[in-house]
Amino acid sequence: MNRKNRIKFFLRWGVSIALVLSVTNCKTTSKRDYFDSNFKCFAESGWRDDANFKKYIEKAWLPTRLLYAEDNRKIKQSEIVFAGDSLVHLFLPDLMAKEFPGKSVTNRGIGGDMTETLLTRMEDDVLSLNPKIVVIEIGGNDFIQGKCLSLVQTHLLSIIKTIHSRNPQTRIFLLAVPPTRVRELNQIVPVYNLFLNQVARTTTNVEYIELWDMMRNPDSPTLSEEFIRPNGDSLHFNEKGYELWGKKLRPYLQK
Repeated sequence: MNRKNRIKFFLRWGVSIALVLSVTNCKTTSKRDYFDSNFKCFAESGWRDDANFKKYIEKAWLPTRLLYAEDNRKIKQSEIVFAGDSLVHLFLPDLMAKEFPGKSVTNRGIGGDMTETLLTRMEDDVLSLNPKIVVIEIGGNDFIQGKCLSLVQTHLLSIIKTIHSRNPQTRIFLLAVPPTRVRELNQIVPVYNLFLNQVARTTTNVEYIELWDMMRNPDSPTLSEEFIRPNGDSLHFNEKGYELWGKKLRPYLQK
């Protein structure tokens, strides 16, 4: 299996493992419904189900990081690096090449990643490539776990600080977390996106890319039918969604 096919395999495989472990881990709605009177946010590391979190780290997160470390040693540098969770992870190399022709673009997403786990790998997986631009989409898995909003925000700010401590001139694009077909996520994510927008407005070399409004159903806060994947997946979107990402991002990446 050549390098390109190995990366594709790990991307899809890692997302599948993460999705099974993370979603089955949080069956009780009140654990992730921020508007439920019984809701108590989760302020600890990992997932509420520690056993499944350890399985995820062992079977998906670490193997994908090993692949990235090997790939980083080969490519050494990339002008643009995407980092984040499964929504980035599934932006496959062929799609990226199609949407950003002529650009040196590298995908460093991991299915199941949260702000805290992305923070721990930012230096090795992303910054070691000395990117001029880092595109980040992260946060949805935090809210699947019912993480405390203030904790997620703190981790996001630490990610930005880590990037700019290496190089203050690195441009950071914060992608809005898009709508899904999960009611609890669609309640809290717009609040988080407002925070991302505010961070971008007040931080040098950080910009916010709005995607929520363009990907939602015109009449309700849920993913538009045109972006729904055909396999019953309620969290991710289809190739048409990535075409929209490309359309939104290209003007920024060409500056």
